[in-house]
Amino acid sequence: MTAFRRFLPALALSAWCLAVGYTAVQSTVSLAEEVSEELVLVVMHARQFDPPVIILHTGRKTHLVLRNEDAELHAFVPRELFVGVGLNVGGNGAPEFDDSGFKKVIIPSGGRADIRFVPERAGEYQFVCDMPGHEMRGTIRVE
Repeated sequence: MTAFRRFLPALALSAWCLAVGYTAVQSTVSLAEEVSEELVLVVMHARQFDPPVIILHTGRKTHLVLRNEDAELHAFVPRELFVGVGLNVGGNGAPEFDDSGFKKVIIPSGGRADIRFVPERAGEYQFVCDMPGHEMRGTIRVE
């Protein structure tokens, strides 16, 4: 009976995969890809970034989630981190780009921005909120 209980979650996953048209191999690959992505959450509240220091790793897929819990707009303005780096920006924020690439994203109250990228250069990079009167600062360390 114990062996059957261990097998039951895998059996349920296989049944679900068949029901939605996936094969077990496809779902295993998708799960492995999700696990290999580094997820980092930064919350904006009380005119602060939390956490104020983020550690990332070179060459590792990263999913940076920025969530605004304040009643006002905030911006995420990274300094030099994304120069020459390919990235994907999602969520309900308003991203801005210039000649060098990604410049910033403005995030509404209750909103979020999702940035997916692979850090390529080790170093320390500052980020700020550049809304008038906001003194929000943080650091991203890429090791």
